[in-house]
Amino acid sequence: MSVLYFLLLVGVLVVIHELGHFAAAKLLDVKVLRFSIGYGRPLVRIKLRETEYQIAAFPLGGYVRILGIEGDEKIADPAAPPRGAAGPPERTVRDPRDARRSFASRPLWQRLVIVFAGPAANLVLPVVIYFLFFAGHSVLPAAVVGDVIEGGAAARAGLEPGDRVLEIDGHPVRYWEELEIAVRSSPGRELHLRVARNGKVFERYVTPLEETVRRRDGTVMQQGRVGITHAPFVPLVGVIDGESPAARAGLRTGDLIISADGQPVRNWTDVQRHVGKLARRTSIVYFRGTEMPGVPQIQLLSAGFADLVPETLVDAQLHRHSYTGLERAEMFVAHVDAGSPADSAGLRPGDLVTALDGAPVAHWVDLDQRLQSEPGKTFKLSWKRAVAGKTETMSAELTQVWRRQLDDYDHTVTRLVFGARNDVDRGNGATIPIEGRFGFALSKAVERTRETISTMVAGFFKIVGGDRPSDALGGPLMMYRVASVSGNQGWDSFLLMLALISVNLGLINLLPIPMLDGGHLLVFALEAARRKPLSARMRERVQLAGLIVVALITVLAVRNDITRYLLR
Repeated sequence: MSVLYFLLLVGVLVVIHELGHFAAAKLLDVKVLRFSIGYGRPLVRIKLRETEYQIAAFPLGGYVRILGIEGDEKIADPAAPPRGAAGPPERTVRDPRDARRSFASRPLWQRLVIVFAGPAANLVLPVVIYFLFFAGHSVLPAAVVGDVIEGGAAARAGLEPGDRVLEIDGHPVRYWEELEIAVRSSPGRELHLRVARNGKVFERYVTPLEETVRRRDGTVMQQGRVGITHAPFVPLVGVIDGESPAARAGLRTGDLIISADGQPVRNWTDVQRHVGKLARRTSIVYFRGTEMPGVPQIQLLSAGFADLVPETLVDAQLHRHSYTGLERAEMFVAHVDAGSPADSAGLRPGDLVTALDGAPVAHWVDLDQRLQSEPGKTFKLSWKRAVAGKTETMSAELTQVWRRQLDDYDHTVTRLVFGARNDVDRGNGATIPIEGRFGFALSKAVERTRETISTMVAGFFKIVGGDRPSDALGGPLMMYRVASVSGNQGWDSFLLMLALISVNLGLINLLPIPMLDGGHLLVFALEAARRKPLSARMRERVQLAGLIVVALITVLAVRNDITRYLLR
């Protein structure tokens, strides 16, 4: 299957490219002699009118043969170049009657169109793929608050889970993406929201806080944040204190609370609202999962009931508060990578992370972002651990490290490593039907293609400028690996990868390197500027220079392939 995915990936990309040249030549009435899928000996060949169509033995790509680009007989009556255009180089055709239908006899703009059509086809293919991808969507995340992070700007403004944002500064809002973009692009600027809750519409004012967001791959961006999420924090609870009211009630880590005193519990905010707020008995209904024998990916859920009676505790400042022993399951460590900073600090699976530099941590996403915000800082991490039925509080200092790792495609990436993670998934946020699916799919397809082109161009200049290592280049073995991994992940992943590489191929062919389409465009531009064709000697030199450049790139890519896949 990996071989099939590779042949399909390369074959489709090259055939689409050649199909662009073919279609442009046909539209401009330039004679096409042959369109071949694959190379070598033809397995199937038919001739329709003037063009041969064939499937060849070696299915890696294809080619199109256009009259006047490759020939072996001089024409008796070459077409004169139009006024103001560069004269065509001496070319040959098979039949003098086809003199005016050869590529070489056509005006400059037509030759430019035919050459440019190949890369253009590779840039159009992603639009088609992305359109089909987005057209398959019937719903999108709605502008509905899934959960509110305590202490954030949204919590202070009075927003609650389930609130639907209708307008921002007078502009209608329907999808979560629109809400997210408005918040991220407005740090420090007050936003006027119209919000619907339980059939009532009211107004709220919230000012996004400016924050620097760092990702573990090193990318940094400034954006606004108000402390809301689309996906709710699921009410999965953890119990680490074996003598707590929660433990005595029979609750365990991983139990999913679904109701408290008959009130539905849909997120962690509901847990805080209904459980343990007052020192009174609370009747809880929960689901507990047990692993299905032989199928560890599936859990069987069974309902349970618990009567939780909180304790009243008095702190050092003589403040009274209720204590249940219920913790957020997402803050329990599930995995610790050997040799990582978390491992060296003494963190172990089952530990409950409680604070970072003395400040409480409520959600794992908050812990992760605070760690990423200062990559070189030495943090003090605090956690709890159950030891022989007792709970011990521990702490240690740790400093994250940058490490080179291999991703799924065997590319070397540098990431900031903490080394501990949880395994609690987020819930599902509210969705809403898409209005105008065709227009939505088309606009998103063009937007995604534009973003991909922009990313590819920026990456190319980083490689040329030395900001990215040259081992980012790859050859056929990298293509094979990419095709294999994306194909095994499913057709959606394979098609999206096809779109990505198609953009790559289109942009590479537009580089002003002789032997590539961009090189031909450059030669045509020079001929137009000089108002005469390049001499045969100059063309040979240009072609030689292009051959050398392509050979160097090929050698570098193959060397990277050998180092990455054969010598590691």
